[in-house]
Amino acid sequence: MMSFLNSNKNKRGRGASLRVQKKVSPISHQLLLLKKVVFVVLVCALLILIGLNSKTLVNDINQQRIEFVAIEGNLSKVTENDIESAVFDYINQSMVAIDLLAIQNALERNAWINTVSLRRKWPDTLIINVTEELAIARWGERQLLNQEAALFSPPLIVEQLNLAKLSGPDGSEEKVMQQYQIFNQLLFSKNLRITSLNLNSRGAWSMQISNEIAVSVGSIQAVERVRRFAAVYEALFAEQIESIESFDLRYEDGIAVKHKSSSNDVLVSMQG
Repeated sequence: MMSFLNSNKNKRGRGASLRVQKKVSPISHQLLLLKKVVFVVLVCALLILIGLNSKTLVNDINQQRIEFVAIEGNLSKVTENDIESAVFDYINQSMVAIDLLAIQNALERNAWINTVSLRRKWPDTLIINVTEELAIARWGERQLLNQEAALFSPPLIVEQLNLAKLSGPDGSEEKVMQQYQIFNQLLFSKNLRITSLNLNSRGAWSMQISNEIAVSVGSIQAVERVRRFAAVYEALFAEQIESIESFDLRYEDGIAVKHKSSSNDVLVSMQG
């Protein structure tokens, strides 16, 4: 069957075009439908296969167990056994379902652990990074102070008995730590080591230095008094330090010194 695009049916005009509509045989039409059906079936089968594989993959991931624990960090107080004991109940659990916060809380119950971070390393490893507490000084009889002046209480502090012992009213830890660091800087160059520092309820400072020598500093201009003592120490006291029992820095124009062989204090003038 033929049809013309121009409106004149008796004569072809210049530039006119002819369109011929082909007949489609019944067999060709059936083949075309068959191809469409096959294509749809293949697409559906592919989607089903992808879905099954995805479900299998998800199940495989969920069932993947932790087989290894890697410990990172410089450990001196915390042992591998401490960490293994804390995470023992979580080993062989799913990498996906494992409760990292619970593990972190379990580890941080160890007094020597400051911070803990955990991460998974596929396919089967849990990595634990541990930062230990750094003990700067003792606080009272059973506690320690770290570099942030925060208290922590390990079960045994025998190994830390060589640290300076600090004490003061509740809540004064940071203030006492800061003062200790200042005093220590002033005295360290004179080979004098602070073994204890106390802040009493009235705000007065006292300390003990090398050779169990007691030093009364008081509450007024404490830093200036210790600085003055450090400035004259080598010239006035270093040679006789073994015989000295105590210093009293609370005098405006001198330092009172008590010798072990005497019951009286001697005021050493700082004037002139």
